[in-house]
Amino acid sequence: MNPSYQAEAVVGAGRGALIVAMFGAGWLGWGLGEAKAFTGVVGPAFGMTELFLLACSIYVIRKGRRLRKQNPPVSASVRKVILKSFLLVVLLEALALVFVSILGWRLHRPDLAGDWCAMVVGLHFLPLARVFRSPRLGVIGILIALWCALCWALFRSKTLTISVSLGTGTLLWVACVSALLRARKIAHSLQLA
Repeated sequence: MNPSYQAEAVVGAGRGALIVAMFGAGWLGWGLGEAKAFTGVVGPAFGMTELFLLACSIYVIRKGRRLRKQNPPVSASVRKVILKSFLLVVLLEALALVFVSILGWRLHRPDLAGDWCAMVVGLHFLPLARVFRSPRLGVIGILIALWCALCWALFRSKTLTISVSLGTGTLLWVACVSALLRARKIAHSLQLA
């Protein structure tokens, strides 16, 4: 693979890790809060884990930028196509989130709104896997969607909200770790070349 694309992939994996770490913390924090599970141990462990993931993500972004400077830049047209595709997926995701939220509230089932929002989040990883040429994103997206469907079938009310948010947050943190490991592998191969 072209070293320029590899360096760009390291930066992209770091950015992706940063984003999913933050959203994972939001979902996981929501679930832990709903379950009233923030104890003297869980709260600090949660916070320290999130800070660690954020610090690792920022380190990877900076490492990728250094690698990018050592290699010829990827053409602006390629970066523009990827950005446009990414923004389209995010726009469609936002519209779907608004729709399922309104639908859940209209049905007087905010627990379903949370489940459906998590399902939309999972499903949005499928086109992102194609945009970023990262099958790992597709796997995470399928796992989140399957988790939400399983929770929808098994739980109701507050239990549904707790299980969906804990599972979604955990899977997003798994996606963060996966992106960081992928970036590490790419950066290592670039440094050996």
